[in-house]
Amino acid sequence: MPVSGGQDPRFQGMRTAGLLLAIPTLLIVSPLAGFFLGGWLDRLFGTPPWLAMIGLVLGFAAAGREVYRIYRLYLAEEEEERKKRR
Repeated sequence: MPVSGGQDPRFQGMRTAGLLLAIPTLLIVSPLAGFFLGGWLDRLFGTPPWLAMIGLVLGFAAAGREVYRIYRLYLAEEEEERKKRR
């Protein structure tokens, strides 16, 4: 039976693992996507390698932002769990 809040306590560990395993994926995919999108724009506008490098930096920035948001969500859920246990 789901507890209040709609979360089944049996799957809480799986949710946390899924949340934290998204971090390495973000750190790999976001910079690569930015780099390849920038490379495509470089070929389109004839500006190699500038837009690819800018895309790479923006990809790292986007990944860092998302990692920060995921970590804050994780900490908030852990704090909520601690309050429930008291």
